[in-house]
Amino acid sequence: QEGDTIQAVIDFSSIKTIAKHWTGQRSELCLGQGCPYCLAGNPKRWRYQAKLIIDGKPADWEFGEQVMRDLSSIPHDQSYARITITRLGEGRKTAYQIVPQSEAKQEAEEQQAPLPIANKYTRGEYGHRVEY
Repeated sequence: QEGDTIQAVIDFSSIKTIAKHWTGQRSELCLGQGCPYCLAGNPKRWRYQAKLIIDGKPADWEFGEQVMRDLSSIPHDQSYARITITRLGEGRKTAYQIVPQSEAKQEAEEQQAPLPIANKYTRGEYGHRVEY
């Protein structure tokens, strides 16, 4: 939905370029030489696919040329980068805002200690019950 935001890690080495045709109702893969959509004069459009990691789980993402331009402008030393993706618009009018996470924010997230789990089964260092 519009306004949805996710934190993800993108694998830049996984980005693939594919050609597709919009048929008016759905997107169809271009078959290359002899493609019936090409022969019918239906224009080819370039799409991209990449692997993301969202909340520790792998995901595939397909996107258009504007997102690819945004991703190309993100500085990265390795093949991975942390990004924030915000969805703007709905349906065929959907656009995405891509923002790299700052290194300071990444380090703060990595260094933040998890809160202890406190319940009736929580035991201290010497086996005694701990109240929080």
